[in-house]
Amino acid sequence: MSPTGELGPNQALIDQSGSRAALETPALVLDLDRLERNIAYLAGYLADAGHGLRPVAKIHKSVAVAKLQGAAGALGQCCATLAEAEVMADAGIPGVLLFSQVVTGPKIERLARLNARADGLLVAVDDAAVASRLAAAAREAGRPLRMLVDFEVGGRRTGLVSIDDALALARHVAGTDGAVYAGVQGYNGSFQREPDIAARRAEQERCTAPLAELCERLAAEGLAPEIVSGGGTGTYAIDAAAGLFTECQAGSYIFMDVNYIDTPFEPNNPHPFEPALFVRTTVISARDEFAVTDAGIKEFAREELAPRVTSGADPESRYELVGDDMGRVTVPAGARVPQVGEALECLTPHCYGTLNLYDAYHCVRGDTLVDIWPIDARAQC
Repeated sequence: MSPTGELGPNQALIDQSGSRAALETPALVLDLDRLERNIAYLAGYLADAGHGLRPVAKIHKSVAVAKLQGAAGALGQCCATLAEAEVMADAGIPGVLLFSQVVTGPKIERLARLNARADGLLVAVDDAAVASRLAAAAREAGRPLRMLVDFEVGGRRTGLVSIDDALALARHVAGTDGAVYAGVQGYNGSFQREPDIAARRAEQERCTAPLAELCERLAAEGLAPEIVSGGGTGTYAIDAAAGLFTECQAGSYIFMDVNYIDTPFEPNNPHPFEPALFVRTTVISARDEFAVTDAGIKEFAREELAPRVTSGADPESRYELVGDDMGRVTVPAGARVPQVGEALECLTPHCYGTLNLYDAYHCVRGDTLVDIWPIDARAQC
């Protein structure tokens, strides 16, 4: 990772008291105590509700985090890319779900080989021809491939829109040698952070009504889905109460970010998750009303949400990405401007967009760096 050490320039700080404050920046900082509490909370909540959890690996891209989730009872990991699925499954993570189908010959062959060596692999499909090709490759590799029928529930991404088409695909998968019909998937992330819980519940009920009808019709044909996968951080409580889904594809709950931090999740416990992932950055220039830091577009990822200062400056400060490697922190009137050499920590706009820019997590407990974890699954394909 770095010529100064296998784990980068901060390796020598591991286990030194107060080493969080001494980190060379920019650094991605992961608070392990908060991470573990977040993981334990959702695992316990869903277990008490009799609801499964198959969290999303793109949120963390880390084998270490996936293993913590598994130890807390997660069914596996949802993966956005074949590369993520390979990293997770080859690290011994069972129950990996590739939630979008692969369609090219080389990837189909890779997926079939992965299935032959993985424990409990699943893939979502929305095309009969692709399902047939996947099944043929799985037969050649020596193990049938478990498939979920991908159904569109309002996100306008992958998935079949017609209930009749989804029924036909389920029949096709169930009747194809080399394929195993395992259920359905229906995910919509477009309103997960809707601030009004009642409005979020109403929208989820509206969007999933066709999925409920699909499941009823599947059951009537003897194809009742073993797995109904979907939902996310914003709807885990709604979905666990509704009883349609068998498992939740939540992801951001482990870290939290600006995107989710103000979202109420439960009526009686609106904010059960703690911010656990931060970017630590150093002031490299200061003026009377603002400071310039060493973390910009390449350290946060540019999008509509700005980083939020959590320490080192007034929490009402405005953080702007003003260069590839520069941020500008403008403080409120009368507030102290951070000075050259001082450090700030910021909550990320979107946790997964930011972490994909880094090689490693700097894992802390309190004020001490205790480990450095590689971000294992950064490969895109």
